[in-house]
Amino acid sequence: MDPAVRKGRMEGSAVQAMSPDELLFHDGFGDRLLVRDNAGKPLYESLMLRSDLSAVPSFEFSLAQRLNSLKEFDHPWFVCIRELVRIPGRLPRLSLLADYCGGVRLTEVLAAMESQGAPRSPGVPLYIIQEILGAVATLHRQNSEVSHGALAPDRIVIADGNVRVTDYVLGSAIEQLRFSPDRYWRELRVAVPPSAGAVRFDKRLDVAQVGTIALALFAGRQLRDEEHMGNLAAVLASLTTLPQPLQTWLMRTLHMDTRRAYVSATEAGSELQTAMTEAGVRPTRPELGALTVRPQRTIAASVRTPAKPAPPVAAAPKLVAPPPVPQPQPKQDVWRAHDTVQQTMYVPGSSASDGVMASRFSKRFKLMMTIGIFGASIAGAFTAAQYVPAPAFLFSRTGTLMVESKPAGVPLLVDGEPQGVTPVTLQLGNGKHEVELRGGGKPRIFSVFISRGARISQYIEMPASRGRSAQPYTPPPVIAEPAAPVESLPAQPAPAQPIAVQPMSAPISADPGPSLPVTP
Repeated sequence: MDPAVRKGRMEGSAVQAMSPDELLFHDGFGDRLLVRDNAGKPLYESLMLRSDLSAVPSFEFSLAQRLNSLKEFDHPWFVCIRELVRIPGRLPRLSLLADYCGGVRLTEVLAAMESQGAPRSPGVPLYIIQEILGAVATLHRQNSEVSHGALAPDRIVIADGNVRVTDYVLGSAIEQLRFSPDRYWRELRVAVPPSAGAVRFDKRLDVAQVGTIALALFAGRQLRDEEHMGNLAAVLASLTTLPQPLQTWLMRTLHMDTRRAYVSATEAGSELQTAMTEAGVRPTRPELGALTVRPQRTIAASVRTPAKPAPPVAAAPKLVAPPPVPQPQPKQDVWRAHDTVQQTMYVPGSSASDGVMASRFSKRFKLMMTIGIFGASIAGAFTAAQYVPAPAFLFSRTGTLMVESKPAGVPLLVDGEPQGVTPVTLQLGNGKHEVELRGGGKPRIFSVFISRGARISQYIEMPASRGRSAQPYTPPPVIAEPAAPVESLPAQPAPAQPIAVQPMSAPISADPGPSLPVTP
């Protein structure tokens, strides 16, 4: 366990001081209680954190770690924090124990300025702003990774004309809450600039929070619920009497001019001195008596005297108490309905367990339901896998290549192998392939990389031949090779045809001539 956290009871008479009549004030973080010593002298101021904040494990861890890293830090500009105490109970609470500092909170000064209509002279605000910037710069020099993170009028005390800063260890713990910028402002009064992602509690944020304090001082009043860092245009427009150099400095401090925003308290303090010189104004030490602001109230230690024994009194008749009147429940703000996790504000005087509804289901039943839902999900996934075919691209080893050309009908070769004429659609294996188109002119060669399941389309415009119109290319006709010569055979004589002999009517001469063969 971190040595900064102490379990159980606090030392001495600290426990005796935790009573409702010792409440100093309360803010978004919880109640501020006064802790006295045995003689009744104010000794410590305890910040009793809200139970919903104490229930976040990362909040407690970050708070203890930051307190441990600053355990040797002690400066007159800061109210020293001594230790972090865990208060046991049904809902454990955390308490930050710091030195008691008399004086008034800056919120009380702003309330007095608004109620009395105090003149908006920049002298007193400039003095307070310079003191706050000096204190923040000192904290940043103590540890390069440390920022305050919760600078606000509630955490600035003016005692004997000097400015002192409280609660300087809350920054890293607040960052763990992951609230929206609007919720940080409404619940905790922590000014956070609007951002697309998670808010970073760094040195730039400290400078922006000093800017919101300066804006409230120049305006002479506290900022309202709706006047968060994303909605300050109306307040800035009301500062018509503020010199222009100071208005420019305020815009850069509030990060409304992002290109020239101050990134450190040292830079902001140096530029403030330059702006005051240009505006011809000087800081003035605050006089709280002129605003009739009373110091933070402290309750005198009560002295108990033994009571005298009372004489016996006759028994009085019993009185019937009237039935309790139900109190109307406070309405919940509409903006809370938009948060993913509903938080419960701690109201001073109420029990820590108020508003906490006991679960109607046991942990064992919840565990069984979780296991059942998980098993049903796995069974459903296996069943769906049997009937729903997987996408083809998960198992395909080829890709599709579509080639078109102008004119069409150009012979296509892929990796040296003919693949027909364009337009053509091919299934090719995964990898790099060389594609060649042989038209009437110079061949076109290019390479494509086919990935598994990919579909690639190429359109190639082939150059037309010179002096001829662009006509579709027709491949030359295929000429068959002549057959092998066949050896000729000698001609056979044709068979003799029979001659028919016709009888003659003339008489045969006595002189026989040459005889002719007669065929029977």
